[in-house]
Amino acid sequence: MRRTPGARIAAAFVMGLLQSAICSADTPYLAVIIDDLGNARTAGERAAALPGAATCSILPHTPFATHLAELCMKSGKEVFVHLPMQPENPAVDPGPGALMVGQSREQLRLAVTAGLDSIPGASGINSHMGSLFTRHIGYMEWLMTELSQRGDLVFVDSATTAHSVALRMAARQGVPAARRDLFLDDDPSAVAVRDKWEQAVAMARRDGAAIAIGHPRDETLSVLETEMAAVGGRDIILISIGELISIRQGKGIPSWQESLSRSQQASRK
Repeated sequence: MRRTPGARIAAAFVMGLLQSAICSADTPYLAVIIDDLGNARTAGERAAALPGAATCSILPHTPFATHLAELCMKSGKEVFVHLPMQPENPAVDPGPGALMVGQSREQLRLAVTAGLDSIPGASGINSHMGSLFTRHIGYMEWLMTELSQRGDLVFVDSATTAHSVALRMAARQGVPAARRDLFLDDDPSAVAVRDKWEQAVAMARRDGAAIAIGHPRDETLSVLETEMAAVGGRDIILISIGELISIRQGKGIPSWQESLSRSQQASRK
């Protein structure tokens, strides 16, 4: 289910007001994405109920995809398609609907369309796995061409390889895009997740904005339930990915250039 033209115009109007109001602010911004939603109902519902802005990224063709997408939207959360892409390890299955090296352009187009159609209200895509697929200039240019033709979608590179060309291809095709700054739960212990949260806050204060990705694990959600509720007292503003990309573009800083200007540590997902 895609947004109607009227809804898109309204959203653009609201985004413009938001951008003009906050682009000059000194308060840092933090965007949080919860990946891998769709297979577990209870964990997904906890993600939808997190206090404050977050982006719920849902795996296509999963049992609770539609339910969680609708619940996240009702909760005021931005919804993304967590689109599977081929990893470097051939023994790892990225999941149904994956983009794979060797697909034809038409196969890619059909996979992207089916993925978007399976997640009601999705306003963007971020990569699931993809350490092999996102390295390929030709395939990533095909993907960004597909997204640019849809007109109102953004892309976030989960940065599972340091060799990703995703943001360069997004810039070439005019797709609003950004790259994650850190994963919150590579180490899933609560202590480690809380430490990564502090790193994300510090990065946002240093750079003006940061993008953190977490997963619907009990420890991660417990930390986020506490920390996101308290973020107002720390002079940090939680915003959606779409808002963050709009702010960066409003300041004249293309996200792909900004992300490449500092060292990024890739995760083998």
